[in-house]
Amino acid sequence: MSDCSGTLTDRYLERYIQGTLPENEAQQFEEHYFECPDCLAQVEALQVVARKLVTAPRPPGKAPIPWPIRASALTAIAAMLVIGFITFRVKHTQPPQQAVAVTPLVPVAKPGPLPSPAAESVSELADLTMPAFRAPTLRGQSGDPHFEDGMKAYTRQDCRSAAKTLALVPAHDEDSLAAQFFMGICQMHDGDMATATRILESVANAGDSPQQEAALYYLAQVALERNDAKTARRYLTRTVSLRGDFESRARAELTKIR
Repeated sequence: MSDCSGTLTDRYLERYIQGTLPENEAQQFEEHYFECPDCLAQVEALQVVARKLVTAPRPPGKAPIPWPIRASALTAIAAMLVIGFITFRVKHTQPPQQAVAVTPLVPVAKPGPLPSPAAESVSELADLTMPAFRAPTLRGQSGDPHFEDGMKAYTRQDCRSAAKTLALVPAHDEDSLAAQFFMGICQMHDGDMATATRILESVANAGDSPQQEAALYYLAQVALERNDAKTARRYLTRTVSLRGDFESRARAELTKIR
């Protein structure tokens, strides 16, 4: 049974779900909640509710609910879900009381961590394949033409031209984060891992977006290529926590480097 006081969850949960928690604090929180079943249940419950609210249809002309209000509502809902989950678990796992002989507890040795692959072999796990880009069937007229031109070059695997053109997409454009993500992939493909890391981190830290999970996954691949298993594990763990398209791939890689 967990003896967690919930201090870290109270302090970090809302900003962690928003994606605004600084990297060092996010890492500290992840290391805690993946070892604490109660806090992990609360994180997962809040992520489920957050995704429901993000994808829920909104009446035309109605402004979105400000995040502070949404965050408070999400926390309250998640808390109720977690309380119900814990109560159910306690009720259904409590053994019937009976008279038993009291015997001393014998300490059981905890199994040690599985050995990680040798440093020289970790890079062999890196998946540096450029992800495919599929243009939406319908696009509005507000998108910047540089994005379309840059992605045509990306599709040809002309990364130098793609990165140069995508850099011209304005920060306020609807395709700005997508442009940054594919710029980072191009830098990874061309072997500039430092620049790829910087760009992909900016996408991952921008918060909830269609590119956030992919950015975290490819940050892990860059770390693997650099033989940095610890950093790769951290990014793969964050990828898994989003429960998206890259979850199964991230889980499979985690089992190989733990």
